[in-house]
Amino acid sequence: MNRVTLLSMTLILMSSCAISIGNTKKTSPPESVVEVDREVGYLKTPNRTYTASSGDNSVVKLWDEYIAVHNSRDIEAIMEMESDSIQIWGPNGEYIKGKEAHAAFLAQWFDGANPKWNTFFSFPMKVNDMEAQKDGQWVVTGAQVAMTVEGQDRSVIHLSDVYFENGKVDKFYVYQRLPASDN
Repeated sequence: MNRVTLLSMTLILMSSCAISIGNTKKTSPPESVVEVDREVGYLKTPNRTYTASSGDNSVVKLWDEYIAVHNSRDIEAIMEMESDSIQIWGPNGEYIKGKEAHAAFLAQWFDGANPKWNTFFSFPMKVNDMEAQKDGQWVVTGAQVAMTVEGQDRSVIHLSDVYFENGKVDKFYVYQRLPASDN
């Protein structure tokens, strides 16, 4: 290497170090990015297949609040969070329609089984271009539910598809299985 090249490289390196040392301003880590409306799946109906997108986490927060009032047995607060025309399809073939029917079901279940939910995942989802669901979003969620059945402590896994519209629980489907340790 000739002296001019070596001198040029030394000056460039020293300039870089001086700029780096002079720049003591601390930078914050980038804020987390939440991507909403990214296609993540689909919903197939007899007439059409709709794309599904990731939804807004606000519905996950609503679901967590809904589960919290279930765990505290506050039927009045549960009813406040539901639409008047709520529909529920339970894991054992139950079909519940309307707040009054749901309140009666919960009172009996809370008294007889004392269920407690421990949610282990929730994911918000929106069905795209479906006119009937244009104002709502889904939460796909899973919880371990501890309860007493016929005097015996029992634990089951509930997987649920929950539809929210205008900030209220409008309908949900519950699927149930035993935890792996109980199989």
